[in-house]
Amino acid sequence: MRSCLLRAALVAVSVSILSAGGSTLAQDLTWAPVEAKEPPGSPGRLYPFFATNRDLAFEGYVEQEFLVSGQATPLSTAYGAEPGERALQSGPTKPFKTRALIRRPERPERFNGVVVLEWLNTSNGFDADNVWLALQDHLVAAGYAWIGVSAQGFGGTEALSAWSPARYGDLRIENGGAMAREPLSLDIFRQIAAAVRRGDLIGPQPKTVIAAGQSQAAIWLASYINGGLADTGSIDGFLLVSATSAKIDPATPAPVLRIVAEGDAAGADAENQPEDSPRFRQWEIAGASHVDRHLRAAREPVQLRDLGTSVQAAIGPKCSVAAIGTTTSAYMVEASGLDKLVSWSRGGPPPPKAPRLIRQLDHEGRLRRDPAGLALGGIRLPEVAVPVGLNVGRNTGAAACGAQGYYQPFPISKLRGLYPTTRAYRRAVERAVRENVSAGFLLPRDGELIRRAAGKASW
Repeated sequence: MRSCLLRAALVAVSVSILSAGGSTLAQDLTWAPVEAKEPPGSPGRLYPFFATNRDLAFEGYVEQEFLVSGQATPLSTAYGAEPGERALQSGPTKPFKTRALIRRPERPERFNGVVVLEWLNTSNGFDADNVWLALQDHLVAAGYAWIGVSAQGFGGTEALSAWSPARYGDLRIENGGAMAREPLSLDIFRQIAAAVRRGDLIGPQPKTVIAAGQSQAAIWLASYINGGLADTGSIDGFLLVSATSAKIDPATPAPVLRIVAEGDAAGADAENQPEDSPRFRQWEIAGASHVDRHLRAAREPVQLRDLGTSVQAAIGPKCSVAAIGTTTSAYMVEASGLDKLVSWSRGGPPPPKAPRLIRQLDHEGRLRRDPAGLALGGIRLPEVAVPVGLNVGRNTGAAACGAQGYYQPFPISKLRGLYPTTRAYRRAVERAVRENVSAGFLLPRDGELIRRAAGKASW
């Protein structure tokens, strides 16, 4: 494995892109490995930004960082592009230099053959590996390789250069000075995907490459699909988490699974993709917020270590319900969805269709709710099907509060009214777990974790 990685270092990789006239332009990428010269959290910042805080070596995994440079072509396809907005060359090629962060099994036999290629999220002004943070337990347990790509300049390479000039000072992706104005990003991601497809980075050639992104990054991937860039075949499937307001071309050549939190299915920018199609599935999760407590718990320690601040801690006091973040286990649905997307992209059956959340017939796109305030319809995990508190996907207050949602536990008196005994509660949870596992929305292992947690209930 090490010899394969050494051969990948500092080599030029030829790829092709489409120009406005349909011809191809040869491009080269250069990959330069960069070692961590001090432990994460050290004041010199000579380590990868957002290096994982889990003990990967203990789990048979390694983390590596490469600096990637080459020439990228600006493309006309915009952030949030509609289906049919084909990507055309909009100017001369320009140099770029960025980074790719890799977490993979050390031994080839542990690798399950699948690379999750994540477009890192920059919506908070820094690279965030939100898909990894949500799914890391499943990715490591199942033997996935993960590669995070800093595909943007604004909030991406510019923020990295400012964070550690000694490590990232020469990174550059020319952009229009806004998160949504990144003409080079789509081509950069496509070139890196082509290299990953060939196995230039992790040694063995992967059997499957799944592109993934959360929120703003998922919207960019929707533009990648709608612009016709998925036609190259480097990416086998797309996992889009909370691609708020994006529409997906139903004629996409690669299958797409979009997972929607309740909080993203309500309001003016609702994710109201029409029907499922032969290449598209949408799963909507009741009681889930755009940023939930699981994601916060995973990201906050790393963010505090590298930046000294917490986005959610700053937002909470500004919200109508300060107890921000839902507790519904949406990440478990994402784990099951990823596995099923891999099988689908290899010619297997598509993921099961899921019931949609029930909208009200009004111009605000609000959701219908039961008397307790829980949204109706959608994938109903035990936290919603057998509630011990109120999980709501939208919050109010400051502008950023809407995405946070909230959770309010029920008082003991209400719990005893709903479930006269803890045995009755546990049996109801077991039934909800069985239903979700049988439907394909939960993996059996995660269902067992939920059952064990319910077994500790006492009131």
